[in-house]
Formats: sequence, structure tokens, C-alpha cells
Amino acid sequence: MNTVHLVKSNEDIIVPKIFCLGKNYAKHAAEMKADVPQKPVVFMKPSSAIVHNGAKVKYPAMTKDLHHETEIYFVIGKEGKNIRKEDARSYITAMGIGLDLTLRDLQTELKNAGNPWLISKGFDGSAPISQAVPVDGVDFNSLELNLTVNGKQRQHGSYKNTIFKIEETIAFISQLFTLERGDLIFTGTPEGVAQLVPGDRLHAELIGHTSIDVEIG
Repeated sequence: MNTVHLVKSNEDIIVPKIFCLGKNYAKHAAEMKADVPQKPVVFMKPSSAIVHNGAKVKYPAMTKDLHHETEIYFVIGKEGKNIRKEDARSYITAMGIGLDLTLRDLQTELKNAGNPWLISKGFDGSAPISQAVPVDGVDFNSLELNLTVNGKQRQHGSYKNTIFKIEETIAFISQLFTLERGDLIFTGTPEGVAQLVPGDRLHAELIGHTSIDVEIG
């Protein structure tokens, strides 16, 4: 299984599961012509989707419309089930910046047919992640993310604009899934998602904390 590197303890820990939130920024929901959700929209990626800083992500042959979605992620530090919202922060050990790479044309086709769209989100290389830094003393509402592609800004967003905060998300997910140490929760992407082509170089940053560079091959 793939791992996430925790800067504080200088260790690589196994990632059992990756949870992701869809439409968790109102402006992104609008650009996707979707309604703002009334409860968290949760999907998953396999841990085999993870790649790390400096990776070259192969452009999948089955798509003509690969998109970037830049997201803040949090790392679960201990096992929990039926976690209360007010206790949820104690289950978070670290945070980082990630990319939810998406085969948009395939996702749309699958959605329109009423079929699951795992393959448009969970393919190998679809979850580039930075190193994870401590959350100790961090005001989550101060967190901002940024993405440049070939040196030009594509996305910029603030965690404070998420619809469902991480504490509420943890409480929701843990009703159905046991959260394990090393699980990642991607918190959704702001507006500005766009197409990528082979040769594009991406620099995603959790501003002031950590970053990642990847190339589309």
C-alpha cells in the first residue's frame, strides 16, 4: 500500500483509504452546473492512486479531458468510529495539499448513464500528495491553497469557503466507516478546474505549509 510522509515524526505511514468530498465549494458546484449539496458528497480513491513530489503522471489513454482539482487534505491519526463533531479535531494528525486528477469526459459519461464513476477518479496517479505537516495550533480557516500550471495560476482558494468543515465531515464519514490511522480526507476543490495536457507542470501549494510538483506525461 502507498504511504504519506509525516514531517513531524519523519515517518512514512500506510494510507488504508482515501476519502474525497465532491462539490464542497459553492463556486465549484456552480461551475460544474450542480446544486450545492445538503450533506457531504463522499467518494473514495484507492491508495494505489497516490504519487509523491516529482512524479510524472501518465496521461490515461482512455480520456481526452484530464482535469486538475487542487485540494487540502487531512491525515487521520488514530482509529475511530461514530466520532462526535466536537471530538473530531483530536483525530487529525496532519495536513497537506493534494490533487484529485479527474477524467472529466469519462466521469460525465458515467454519471449520465447512472453508473459509478470510480474509474474516472481512482486511476493510478490520480492522487498526488505533498508531505503532511502538523496541524498543531493551526486555525484551519486561515488555510489557503494555490495551483499553477506551467507557471500560470489556475486555482486559488480558502478553506474557510468550504461548505462542510473537516470536523463535520469526520463525524459524517465515521458513522459508516471506521477511520484508521493514515486515512486521508480530501476536502474538495475551489473553482478554476481545467484541462491538462501532456507536458504540463503543476505546482500545488498549501500556502505557507507544504507543496508538491508533478508533471503530466
